[in-house]
Amino acid sequence: MKDLVQNRQRMTLGQKLKLASLAVKENGVQWTLLLGVYGAASAVADRAFGGMQRLRAGKHIPGMNSREMNRAIWESWNWDGGGDEWTPSPEWKESLMRCILRPAIPQGSTVIEIGPGAGRWTGEILKLCGNYTAYDISRTCVELCSKQFADQKHATFQVTDGCSLPGAQDGATDVVWSFDVFVHINAEDVAVYLKEIHRVLKRGGHAVLHHGSKAGELGGWRSNLTTARMRELAAEAGLEVISQVDGWQDGDVRHDAGLYEDIITTLRKPAHG
Repeated sequence: MKDLVQNRQRMTLGQKLKLASLAVKENGVQWTLLLGVYGAASAVADRAFGGMQRLRAGKHIPGMNSREMNRAIWESWNWDGGGDEWTPSPEWKESLMRCILRPAIPQGSTVIEIGPGAGRWTGEILKLCGNYTAYDISRTCVELCSKQFADQKHATFQVTDGCSLPGAQDGATDVVWSFDVFVHINAEDVAVYLKEIHRVLKRGGHAVLHHGSKAGELGGWRSNLTTARMRELAAEAGLEVISQVDGWQDGDVRHDAGLYEDIITTLRKPAHG
């Protein structure tokens, strides 16, 4: 329906009248009036979103993506869905675990997960790793995961301020994993996180980070981070960019990395130097 509303900008007046007449004929006046309200509201929402984006870029304000805003949102989020409200399909999730997550985590490795939420990926990671620590900005999420995975003695869950990994030892981590988290973190805080990731990774260790690509232009409550900016920040933190992909191939099926042209970036701490 939203695509149809967006297409209205390319329709002539005659085409719009024809469509309205057909809508009345097939659905009645009341339904057609509600369609008109929906279209008008969508137009207002689009203009408001565009204005917000211009203000955020022009005035260098955080929008919805400051650490304080993220904390407030995730503390009050309804986690009954376990985070799978952002999963396009069960097939997509299984493919991501098979093609991205499992190959990234060696058996028995030491793993840090940033932003586990309600444990959407945590269970799978815990099957693979030997030691696991999760950091979340939401105390609610830390409590949920601590309860859900209480029987996993190699797992601990801690609250973070939204850009640091308190208590993590220098050079002791094999893998840092984060999915559907950095999409909501502004570049300024990503820069701090990347320095922390460099600090905690072993030489040759790597990080798999899912993030936005176009500074929030496509919606989805994405932050001001871009694909290019992630590369720049990684270099500043002393991390090598191994790959940046917007999806993956699984047999005959290609899956997108996210709902808003998101990117999965794999970084590595140099083995030497």
